Formats: sequence, structure tokens, C-alpha cells
Amino acid sequence: MRITLKAPAKINLFLEIAGKRDDGYHDLESIMQTVSLYDELTFEPAGEISLSLCVGRHSKCAANSPQSLDVPLDDRNIIIKAAKAMREKYNIKSGVKITLQKNIPAGAGLGGGSSDAAATLKALNELWQINAPKSELEKIASKLGADVAFFLTGGAALCEGIGDIITPLGVGAFAPLMVSSKAVQDANASNTSGQSGACAPLNTKKGAFAPAAPDVKLVLVNPNFGVSTPSVYKKVKLPFTKRHKIDKIKNLILDGFFDKKSAQETMFNRLEDYVLDDYKEIAEIKSALKSLNCASLMSGSGATVFGIYEPQDKEKIEAELKKHIWSFWFAQTI
Repeated sequence: MRITLKAPAKINLFLEIAGKRDDGYHDLESIMQTVSLYDELTFEPAGEISLSLCVGRHSKCAANSPQSLDVPLDDRNIIIKAAKAMREKYNIKSGVKITLQKNIPAGAGLGGGSSDAAATLKALNELWQINAPKSELEKIASKLGADVAFFLTGGAALCEGIGDIITPLGVGAFAPLMVSSKAVQDANASNTSGQSGACAPLNTKKGAFAPAAPDVKLVLVNPNFGVSTPSVYKKVKLPFTKRHKIDKIKNLILDGFFDKKSAQETMFNRLEDYVLDDYKEIAEIKSALKSLNCASLMSGSGATVFGIYEPQDKEKIEAELKKHIWSFWFAQTI
């Protein structure tokens, strides 16, 4: 038996810090949204747990990760941690050979590692015939990392606590980890910097948050380096003079009225206060997207900045971004 799953990236449409916990973590109020940039993972039965890496769509699999990717293949990797957590929890004697096709950059604020871990939980639940309910997988996920539980749900969701209390803001079942091969090929057409990818809009249909309106699109721009999430949170000083409220953007999404104009007015990321001054290139990307008529925001703790743009601006955006050494992808919400 062989299982192949797609693990989507995410963006943060809103991120505010509600407070600091006794365990050192921060309580958050965030809205996360999955997007059509994917890692791909293949799972096959084996005697032990192992992980190999493929870099880019046409590369060969390697036993060791290139240093530039900063993707460990040993017990430090969250994929290995997820597999071992499942084996221990359910007393499984089998192993698994995991092959990771890495398209989502590491340290990018796009949740690639967390999404890979969620895909691992889902795949091994099937491969090892555990058949655990989602609620049990969520408990394992919360111990692996703050964003892992979100990727078991996907779509648009309100994420609270350390990111592990998930309230979906759309309707319908989450399918991105099991999307068709053609959809993934289309979405990953932009995995090389400067190439166009599948584009589709955010939602305008009441009660959902799915691609629907033909006039709202996303571009993801990464400066080709990562940002350490723990180092960013160490800089956070509480309390804030003014705390941003999440209600307006949450209601816009629920009511189906979230578009580029409302995004510009309501999107917010508190962590920009602690990143943009230290990483001038990230600030430059955000400024460039704004000058290209995009509603832009840094995702998570960086380094990726996303822009919501009008269809008629796509060619201009692509031409301008090609002038830089940045990597960028055109994507859709899923």
C-alpha cells in the first residue's frame, strides 16, 4: 500500500497576541487560510521510520537535505516526530518510508513543516489502519506544534490559544491534503521563482470561504531566507497600547464579503512590529506589493509576504517581481 498526500501552505490574514502563558508560549487570535502551494509526501510500509527529500519538481530524491534548505531528515524533523508519536500512541510495530517533495520554503511563515506533520498523521492513520477519530489526531497534533492542528481542518479558520483551538470559518469538508493530481500540477506550476501558477480568488459566497470571485487573487513573495519564529516572539513586549480586534475581518469572511478592499482595511499582523525593522528586505517586499496595488501582509513570523491583487494587475506584478531575486508564486485559497 502506498499513500501520497498534498500538504498545503497557509497564510495569516490576521494575527494578534492576546497574552503570554505560564508555559512561555503566547495566546493568539489569528485567522489562517490554506493556499495552493503544496509539499507532497509519499508513505510506504517499511521496517523502520525513515525520511528522504526531493527538492523541486524535477530533482532526484536525496538521503540528506541540502544545507540551504535547512530541512533535517532525522529526529529533529517534525515529520519524523509525527510518525513516532503515532507509532507510540497506538503501539504500532511497523515502520514507514516517507518521501518528501519540498516546495514550500522553510522558515517562511507558510506553515510547511506543520502541514507536513498533519499530512503524516492523516496518512499513517490510514496506512497503519488505526482509524482514529479526528479529535484524537488533534490531540497529537497540538503536542507537535502550534499550527499542526489547523492543517487537519484547513480552509479559513479562527485559531486561538497557541493556535490549537480551531474554529472553521467556512463550510464543507477539508480536502486539500487529498486533492487531485491535476489540481496540484496546476497549483505548483509556479514552484520556480518568476513562473506563473494557478490563480483563483477568495470567496464572495455567503457562509463559505472558497475560490469563487474572479477578481481576487494571491501572490506569495519570499526573500529566499527564513526567520526564526522563537526569536521573533522573544522580542514581544506586553501589554500593547492598543490591541487590534479580530471581529471585523472574521465577520467579513463569514458573510462572504472579504475582498481586496476590505483586506487592506482589516488585515493585521502584530509580528510585523518585531520583524520589519530587523529584516529590511521583508519590509521592501511589502512596500513593493503595496506600490503594485496589492493588499499586502507578512504571513506568520515571516519571511513571506502575500499580496491580494486585481486580475488586471497580474502581468505588471509578475514583470516587476522578476526584477528582484525574490521567489514568488501565484496561488489560490483552498
